[in-house]
Amino acid sequence: MPLYTLSGYKGTGRAPSALRKAGIGEALGATADLGDVDLHPLNEDLLEGKVKNLTHFKDATRAVYEALRSVAAERVFVLGGECSESVGTMAGLAEAFGGRPGMLWMDSHGDFNTPETSPSGYIGGMCLAMACGRSQDLGLPLGPAGPPLAEERLVHVGSRALDPQEVVALNSSPAKLFTSQQVKKSGAAEVAEEAARHLDNRSDWIACHLDVDVLDPQYLPAVNYPVPGGLSPEECSTVIRTLKRTGKMRVLEIASYNASIDQGRPSAKKIVDLLRDVFS
Repeated sequence: MPLYTLSGYKGTGRAPSALRKAGIGEALGATADLGDVDLHPLNEDLLEGKVKNLTHFKDATRAVYEALRSVAAERVFVLGGECSESVGTMAGLAEAFGGRPGMLWMDSHGDFNTPETSPSGYIGGMCLAMACGRSQDLGLPLGPAGPPLAEERLVHVGSRALDPQEVVALNSSPAKLFTSQQVKKSGAAEVAEEAARHLDNRSDWIACHLDVDVLDPQYLPAVNYPVPGGLSPEECSTVIRTLKRTGKMRVLEIASYNASIDQGRPSAKKIVDLLRDVFS
């Protein structure tokens, strides 16, 4: 899903191609590649109300939703692109798989703003709230079942750069939140077990969203918003492997790698190595 919602982030849209060339398909054990969803390029930014490039995002979300709503695979790997791809991804897969989807969202940021609380108008900082139905007034194409994700089936891991209103929203939500500091204090294994148990008890199937900026930038610098104090590859791998052991993880979505700032592709190789460790 080569989706990006700010014109300056074209390198994020190039991520799927770069990750394929780095060998991610083999690392994941993928048996088929459905290719990229055909999305229009974004060459200039437009503020629409309080949201930047809303029409572009809605068109892309519809295309992603249509591409996934009839997918017939037992397990789906989504290569992004920006985190905002998740709105269409989850809407489409909720229709394809049915049941009650759960979400493990690994990200240094909350992505839980709304147009009213966002300090920037950037859709990438609102997309998780959108998938939970917090911005239905925007007329997003979420499918006939409405918002695909219930907040009681959401676990957010690795945050360390929440906006003030995101803290308020997440603390008042039934979602569970484990900051990067909590992961390091309690240990990745303990947090992973609690997160997996919470989702396993409430969900029929689970998606794992990996925004690679959840990793500390000393390990993986090729992201748009690097934030110190992140997870190590070992901590990240522990969380995903533990979720995988529930037997319910049917979706892995990889987001926010920027190929344009990864000269020689060392960050792409580290992403591939991390996922090879998880799926080996």
